[in-house]
Amino acid sequence: MNSYLALLRGVNVGGKGLLSMSELKNTLTTDGLSEVRTYINSGNIIFSSAVTDTDKLAALIRSSIEREHKLTVDVAVFSKSDWEQIIAAAPAWWGKDNTWKHNLLVMIRPHEPQDVITAIGQLKPEIEAIKVGDGVLYQSLSLASFGRTTVHKLVSSPVYKQMTIRNYNTATKLVGLLGATSREV
Repeated sequence: MNSYLALLRGVNVGGKGLLSMSELKNTLTTDGLSEVRTYINSGNIIFSSAVTDTDKLAALIRSSIEREHKLTVDVAVFSKSDWEQIIAAAPAWWGKDNTWKHNLLVMIRPHEPQDVITAIGQLKPEIEAIKVGDGVLYQSLSLASFGRTTVHKLVSSPVYKQMTIRNYNTATKLVGLLGATSREV
């Protein structure tokens, strides 16, 4: 069995896409995933499976949610080693300055990080930074100048619906949770 992380887009955000994590855990266990655990209420799922194709796992989770919970949700799935590599490959500035907001923009396949770069255009390097990673973008934004960053272009762009976002703390915490057994969580 291999360990995986599934990230759901738009679940339990702003009173929309409401989905009970305990009910979801039961659904996914019934549908063949093992050691299913969730972290916080925003659609972070850690699980084990003998299936090695992450696209098939994403499709299984998506169809399970639609069938049992009547929600259409985009899903990104990563193996434990892929997620560890994504976090290890982060730029040195990501997550370091507490006067900035740090996010990981995770693209939903088949969409690519370059789509985001094209949508937002020229960055303002004194108040924001973005680096393309493997299916993700590492983003940092000055909290003091947040209203002047290009993030507003992103939120109003169609590309915004092609990703799910996790803050630095959640993204890095998930590495440890992927390494923990279900009895430790």
